[in-house]
Amino acid sequence: MLSILTQNKDIVYYKPNIQKFYVLEKDRDKKIAYEVRASIDNNDCLLGTYSDKERARSVMLELIRENYVTNAKVLCMPGD
Repeated sequence: MLSILTQNKDIVYYKPNIQKFYVLEKDRDKKIAYEVRASIDNNDCLLGTYSDKERARSVMLELIRENYVTNAKVLCMPGD
């Protein structure tokens, strides 16, 4: 991946140093939202917000496939 534009469109990373991608579950206005986030250069960045958990996971997996060439499994923590 050559660049990332964060959700707030303030920061653009060119050839980012990504440590990890993850999905964070948040309670917003009594509705659950799923945030796709990344640790880039030791900064936590919001990449997108989704109402559907599976959609957030698929976006995260797509980002992982674009950034890492690996045959390793990607594990997700089970929901409650």
